[in-house]
Amino acid sequence: MTPSAACGALLLGAGFGRRFGGDKRLASFRGSTVAEQTSAVYRSVFAHLRIVIRAEDDGLRERLAVHSGSLVSSQDAHLGMGHSLAAGMQDLTWEWVFVGLLDMPMVQPETLRQLRDAALAQTTPAIIRPRHTNPQNGQGVSGHPVGWHRYYFNELQRCQGDEGARRLLRRYSGEIIEIAVDDAGVHLDIDRPEDLTAYNSPQ
Repeated sequence: MTPSAACGALLLGAGFGRRFGGDKRLASFRGSTVAEQTSAVYRSVFAHLRIVIRAEDDGLRERLAVHSGSLVSSQDAHLGMGHSLAAGMQDLTWEWVFVGLLDMPMVQPETLRQLRDAALAQTTPAIIRPRHTNPQNGQGVSGHPVGWHRYYFNELQRCQGDEGARRLLRRYSGEIIEIAVDDAGVHLDIDRPEDLTAYNSPQ
């Protein structure tokens, strides 16, 4: 296995997005959909890609099957993101997993490569998290995807509820390595229809 093949991405896309007023994952975005754009960016960088969706997502499954590696159906998605994360983590054999969100299509491939390479350069277990600093006000924001060494996989497989992995990030705060990135896409998600208007223009 080559070094880059030891690293994969897990995209969580089983949420309900109620504030959007529809299925934002299938909303039009730059010639395709939000979900397809996000998965394409990750697929261009990571050797492995797994996406968690809901069991009833037939339309989304059909679209993503053409573009993605493996799709995982979360039977307990309605119970919170933690259950979707746990479902996606089952039986992973990678050295590193980068956990991202399917409604964040603005992240750049260069950023993902930077994060992947930072993880593969580590010689001990760690958590890799991107941090973008607004040049106008100097404020920094941590974002996604978050990279986890396999040391943490067992605990990620047991996540529950709405918190996702936040509890583990607090527990292992001293093991987080923040990587400065010049990419606001690590914290820009599609939450409301107006976000599509703001982000939909080609770069």
